[in-house]
Amino acid sequence: MTRMLPLAALALACVASPAFAAEVATVGDKPVLIPWGDWLVALAVSLREPILTVLLPIIAAYVIQAIRKVYPWAALFLSQRRVEMMLEAAVGFGLNAVNGAAKGKTLSVNVAVPVIAKGTQYVIDTAPPAVIKAAGGADGIAARIFRKLDLDDNASEAAVLVPAQKQIAAGTVDADELRRMDEMTRR
Repeated sequence: MTRMLPLAALALACVASPAFAAEVATVGDKPVLIPWGDWLVALAVSLREPILTVLLPIIAAYVIQAIRKVYPWAALFLSQRRVEMMLEAAVGFGLNAVNGAAKGKTLSVNVAVPVIAKGTQYVIDTAPPAVIKAAGGADGIAARIFRKLDLDDNASEAAVLVPAQKQIAAGTVDADELRRMDEMTRR
């Protein structure tokens, strides 16, 4: 069937002249012409609406099907990108909220714990629940912030991440806690 359509179109093109007219007979010395072009144009105009009403939904269905196949990948990419943007904001907020912490500076254990806790709390307070869930909840966010920080040699997961997660779980991340942690760093 698919091979027949191009063959039919080729046959129609061969039969029709460049002017879309064919000589049928001769009356006297004048030829009788049949205006194929006018008929084809009239046929195309009359079939335009039925073709659009039939073909447009079919084409739309194929486009929707293609979007459905690509959507999970696109949604995954967009949500991961949003999580990364959120984590960058959390790290920046945590570094700005804690005295003794600065971007590009190696952080000690005493400074890194409140940076992680404050950054995680910032995300929990400001980010949409879907983004928090995509990041793995509070523990996942804290772990990702931990991996993004430049920590000194004494910092380890047990010394930094676990205490930060405990603070976040206990809900003790507030301004007073941060001040106490800052005072510990100054000593």
